Amino acid sequence: MKLNPWKTPPLRAMGEAALAVDRHEEKFLLTPGEAAYAQRLLDGLLRRDSYSAAGAYYIRSLYFDTPGDGDYMDKVLGVSDRRKVRLRLYDTDAPRVRLELKEKSGSYSHKTGLWLSREEAEALIAGDASVLLRQDTAAARRAWTQFARMPRRPAALIDYERTAWTMPVERVRITLDSHVRAARSSALFDPHVPMLGVHSGEAVILEVKYDRYLPGYIRQALSTIGGQGMSISKYAAAREMLY
Repeated sequence: MKLNPWKTPPLRAMGEAALAVDRHEEKFLLTPGEAAYAQRLLDGLLRRDSYSAAGAYYIRSLYFDTPGDGDYMDKVLGVSDRRKVRLRLYDTDAPRVRLELKEKSGSYSHKTGLWLSREEAEALIAGDASVLLRQDTAAARRAWTQFARMPRRPAALIDYERTAWTMPVERVRITLDSHVRAARSSALFDPHVPMLGVHSGEAVILEVKYDRYLPGYIRQALSTIGGQGMSISKYAAAREMLY
């Protein structure tokens, strides 16, 4: 269904602003033609971030889930408060990997993370969460709590190419993710893992993130793109395809 999805969401009450979940996140599925138009539009409006100034950059994430697929089921059932745990890298030869805990409450999201060495990431993948105790930080303790409360194991490997635009007002960040692929694999560092295209391998995902509000002229410009609102994440889409 085509849409004009850019209706401004209501701002939360000031008393709720102190909650950790403080970023809006909206996602849309675009055709290749819509994505090409969106890229030209955004290049005329905003500045690309430093990572994609010369073109799209590579992202790979290994998602973890509970033995009963609790994180995936929370998304499918529409639970308001939910989370995703993932290891993320930008080069399969990278010496460090980012462990990220992404928590959502409705349309608001909050992300924390910490860097792990390649060896620590491999240990976590193998089921040894004790490596998280090596760092005395709030992010490490928060991540350890998630693994200690309910054991988590690798559930889906996802990679794609991203082009990103930013502006300082309300920390607006807009991204186009293309060639989204997934595998039922835990081989985070293997560049040769056979991958299957998500959304037929042709669709492009537009993500719009901001703090309190999206500036009106940006919202008006984005309303010309079209697209289909997404209620599921890359992880959920990959799970539906792989399992």
